[in-house]
Amino acid sequence: MTQTGKVSQQAAWKQGCIGLLGCMSVLGLMGCDERQPVSSESSAETVQTETETETSSDKTPERAESSTPVQLPEAVDIWQSPEQVVLGEVPLHLGSELWLNSMPVIGDDGANPARKLFASIRLLAADHQPLPKGIEITQVLIEQGDEQWLVQQHLEIRKDGNKSLEVALRGGPEWQPSSTVNVAVTVLFQGQEHTVIQKQVVIAQVF
Repeated sequence: MTQTGKVSQQAAWKQGCIGLLGCMSVLGLMGCDERQPVSSESSAETVQTETETETSSDKTPERAESSTPVQLPEAVDIWQSPEQVVLGEVPLHLGSELWLNSMPVIGDDGANPARKLFASIRLLAADHQPLPKGIEITQVLIEQGDEQWLVQQHLEIRKDGNKSLEVALRGGPEWQPSSTVNVAVTVLFQGQEHTVIQKQVVIAQVF
Protein backbone atom coordinates (compact mmCIF):
# COMPACT_ATOMS: atom_id res chain seq x y z
CA MET A 1 0.00 0.00 0.00
CA THR A 2 1.35 3.36 -0.87
CA GLN A 3 1.85 6.24 1.56
CA THR A 4 -1.02 8.10 -0.01
CA GLY A 5 -3.45 5.20 0.61
CA LYS A 6 -2.48 5.02 4.28
CA VAL A 7 -3.15 8.68 4.75
CA SER A 8 -6.59 8.34 3.17
CA GLN A 9 -7.51 5.42 5.42
CA GLN A 10 -6.42 7.29 8.56
CA ALA A 11 -8.44 10.32 7.56
CA ALA A 12 -11.53 8.21 6.92
CA TRP A 13 -11.12 6.48 10.31
CA LYS A 14 -10.89 9.80 12.12
CA GLN A 15 -13.98 11.10 10.42
CA GLY A 16 -15.86 7.93 11.38
CA CYS A 17 -14.86 8.34 15.02
CA ILE A 18 -15.88 11.96 15.06
CA GLY A 19 -19.25 11.06 13.54
CA LEU A 20 -19.78 8.31 16.11
CA LEU A 21 -18.96 10.64 19.00
CA GLY A 22 -21.38 13.20 17.58
CA CYS A 23 -24.19 10.68 17.43
CA MET A 24 -23.52 9.59 20.99
CA SER A 25 -23.65 13.18 22.17
CA VAL A 26 -26.89 13.79 20.39
CA LEU A 27 -28.40 10.62 21.84
CA GLY A 28 -27.28 11.63 25.32
CA LEU A 29 -28.93 15.01 25.03
CA MET A 30 -32.11 13.42 23.78
CA GLY A 31 -32.11 11.04 26.71
CA CYS A 32 -31.93 13.95 29.11
CA ASP A 33 -34.78 15.74 27.39
CA GLU A 34 -37.04 12.67 27.40
CA ARG A 35 -37.91 13.05 31.11
CA GLN A 36 -41.68 12.88 31.74
CA PRO A 37 -43.19 16.40 32.03
CA VAL A 38 -45.01 17.26 35.28
CA SER A 39 -48.75 17.62 34.74
CA SER A 40 -50.05 21.16 35.35
CA GLU A 41 -53.27 19.74 36.79
CA SER A 42 -51.31 17.61 39.26
CA SER A 43 -49.32 20.65 40.35
CA ALA A 44 -52.48 22.69 40.77
CA GLU A 45 -54.07 19.95 42.85
CA THR A 46 -50.99 19.71 45.05
CA VAL A 47 -50.91 23.46 45.65
CA GLN A 48 -54.64 23.55 46.33
CA THR A 49 -54.39 20.66 48.81
CA GLU A 50 -51.56 22.36 50.65
CA THR A 51 -53.50 25.63 50.74
CA GLU A 52 -56.62 23.93 52.07
CA THR A 53 -54.56 22.17 54.73
CA GLU A 54 -53.04 25.45 55.88
CA THR A 55 -56.41 27.20 55.82
CA SER A 56 -58.18 24.44 57.75
CA SER A 57 -55.43 24.35 60.36
CA ASP A 58 -55.60 28.11 60.87
CA LYS A 59 -59.42 28.37 60.78
CA THR A 60 -61.15 28.88 64.11
CA PRO A 61 -64.36 26.83 64.32
CA GLU A 62 -67.40 29.09 64.15
CA ARG A 63 -70.03 28.92 66.88
CA ALA A 64 -73.22 27.26 65.69
CA GLU A 65 -76.25 29.49 65.52
CA SER A 66 -78.83 28.98 68.21
CA SER A 67 -81.86 26.99 67.08
CA THR A 68 -84.00 28.14 69.99
CA PRO A 69 -87.22 29.73 68.64
CA VAL A 70 -87.81 33.37 69.43
CA GLN A 71 -90.58 33.91 71.95
CA LEU A 72 -93.07 36.33 70.44
CA PRO A 73 -94.90 38.70 72.74
CA GLU A 74 -98.40 37.61 73.62
CA ALA A 75 -101.44 39.70 72.79
CA VAL A 76 -102.19 42.30 75.41
CA ASP A 77 -105.00 41.24 77.77
CA ILE A 78 -106.97 44.34 78.67
CA TRP A 79 -108.15 42.66 81.88
CA GLN A 80 -104.58 42.61 83.15
CA SER A 81 -104.73 46.40 83.36
CA PRO A 82 -104.65 48.01 86.82
CA GLU A 83 -107.69 49.07 88.84
CA GLN A 84 -105.98 52.39 89.51
CA VAL A 85 -103.86 54.61 87.27
CA VAL A 86 -101.88 57.72 88.13
CA LEU A 87 -102.28 60.65 85.74
CA GLY A 88 -100.63 63.96 86.49
CA GLU A 89 -99.66 62.61 89.95
CA VAL A 90 -103.35 61.98 90.75
CA PRO A 91 -104.54 58.38 91.35
CA LEU A 92 -107.71 57.58 89.40
CA HIS A 93 -110.20 54.70 89.63
CA LEU A 94 -113.63 53.73 88.30
CA GLY A 95 -116.99 53.96 89.97
CA SER A 96 -119.51 52.05 87.83
CA GLU A 97 -123.23 51.41 88.11
CA LEU A 98 -125.28 49.19 85.79
CA TRP A 99 -129.00 48.45 85.88
CA LEU A 100 -131.81 46.93 83.87
CA ASN A 101 -134.93 49.01 83.38
CA SER A 102 -137.77 46.58 84.11
CA MET A 103 -140.56 49.14 84.42
CA PRO A 104 -143.75 48.04 82.52
CA VAL A 105 -143.68 50.71 79.86
CA ILE A 106 -145.86 50.27 76.80
CA GLY A 107 -144.26 51.16 73.51
CA ASP A 108 -145.81 53.01 70.62
CA ASP A 109 -146.69 49.72 68.94
CA GLY A 110 -148.59 48.53 72.03
CA ALA A 111 -146.00 45.93 72.95
CA ASN A 112 -143.82 45.84 76.03
CA PRO A 113 -140.35 47.11 75.12
CA ALA A 114 -137.41 44.82 75.80
CA ARG A 115 -135.48 45.40 78.96
CA LYS A 116 -132.31 47.26 78.15
CA LEU A 117 -129.10 47.68 80.09
CA PHE A 118 -128.05 51.13 81.26
CA ALA A 119 -124.66 52.10 82.65
CA SER A 120 -123.05 55.03 84.41
CA ILE A 121 -119.24 54.75 84.27
CA ARG A 122 -117.41 57.41 86.27
CA LEU A 123 -113.71 58.22 86.41
CA LEU A 124 -112.90 59.41 89.94
CA ALA A 125 -109.83 60.83 91.65
CA ALA A 126 -108.66 59.42 94.97
CA ASP A 127 -109.31 61.43 98.14
CA HIS A 128 -111.64 63.80 96.25
CA GLN A 129 -108.73 65.45 94.46
CA PRO A 130 -109.48 67.42 91.30
CA LEU A 131 -109.03 65.55 88.04
CA PRO A 132 -106.04 66.52 85.90
CA LYS A 133 -106.94 68.63 82.90
CA GLY A 134 -106.82 67.16 79.42
CA ILE A 135 -108.22 63.66 80.09
CA GLU A 136 -110.18 62.21 77.16
CA ILE A 137 -112.22 59.00 77.45
CA THR A 138 -111.91 57.10 74.17
CA GLN A 139 -113.42 53.67 74.87
CA VAL A 140 -115.64 51.76 77.30
CA LEU A 141 -115.71 47.97 77.33
CA ILE A 142 -118.12 45.94 79.47
CA GLU A 143 -117.77 42.16 79.48
CA GLN A 144 -119.76 39.26 80.86
CA GLY A 145 -118.46 35.80 80.01
CA ASP A 146 -118.00 35.55 76.25
CA GLU A 147 -120.20 38.59 75.53
CA GLN A 148 -118.94 42.15 75.26
CA TRP A 149 -120.49 45.57 75.08
CA LEU A 150 -118.00 47.88 73.40
CA VAL A 151 -118.61 51.59 72.86
CA GLN A 152 -116.02 53.72 71.04
CA GLN A 153 -118.03 56.36 69.21
CA HIS A 154 -120.56 59.00 70.19
CA LEU A 155 -119.71 58.67 73.87
CA GLU A 156 -122.03 60.72 76.04
CA ILE A 157 -119.61 62.25 78.55
CA ARG A 158 -120.69 64.36 81.47
CA LYS A 159 -118.34 66.40 83.59
CA ASP A 160 -119.03 67.10 87.25
CA GLY A 161 -116.84 70.15 87.72
CA ASN A 162 -113.32 68.91 88.27
CA LYS A 163 -114.41 65.97 90.44
CA SER A 164 -115.27 63.29 87.89
CA LEU A 165 -115.93 62.34 84.29
CA GLU A 166 -119.01 60.21 83.60
CA VAL A 167 -119.92 58.16 80.53
CA ALA A 168 -123.64 57.43 80.19
CA LEU A 169 -124.55 54.30 78.20
CA ARG A 170 -127.92 52.86 77.27
CA GLY A 171 -129.34 50.08 75.12
CA GLY A 172 -126.92 47.40 76.25
CA PRO A 173 -127.35 43.61 76.25
CA GLU A 174 -130.14 42.00 78.29
CA TRP A 175 -127.89 40.44 80.88
CA GLN A 176 -129.56 39.02 83.93
CA PRO A 177 -130.02 41.21 87.02
CA SER A 178 -127.76 40.39 89.97
CA SER A 179 -125.13 39.01 87.57
CA THR A 180 -121.69 40.64 87.43
CA VAL A 181 -119.65 42.29 84.72
CA ASN A 182 -116.14 43.67 84.27
CA VAL A 183 -115.60 47.25 83.09
CA ALA A 184 -112.57 48.70 81.27
CA VAL A 185 -112.15 52.37 80.36
CA THR A 186 -109.42 53.65 78.05
CA VAL A 187 -108.37 57.28 78.35
CA LEU A 188 -105.97 59.51 76.45
CA PHE A 189 -103.75 61.79 78.52
CA GLN A 190 -100.81 63.83 77.23
CA GLY A 191 -100.58 61.73 74.07
CA GLN A 192 -100.57 58.35 75.82
CA GLU A 193 -103.33 55.79 76.30
CA HIS A 194 -104.10 54.34 79.72
CA THR A 195 -106.62 51.68 80.71
CA VAL A 196 -108.23 51.28 84.12
CA ILE A 197 -110.59 48.44 85.03
CA GLN A 198 -113.22 47.57 87.61
CA LYS A 199 -114.24 43.94 88.16
CA GLN A 200 -117.30 42.19 89.52
CA VAL A 201 -119.76 45.06 89.15
CA VAL A 202 -123.28 43.84 89.99
CA ILE A 203 -126.15 44.60 87.60
CA ALA A 204 -129.09 46.10 89.46
CA GLN A 205 -132.75 46.05 88.41
CA VAL A 206 -135.13 49.01 88.37
CA PHE A 207 -138.95 48.58 88.42
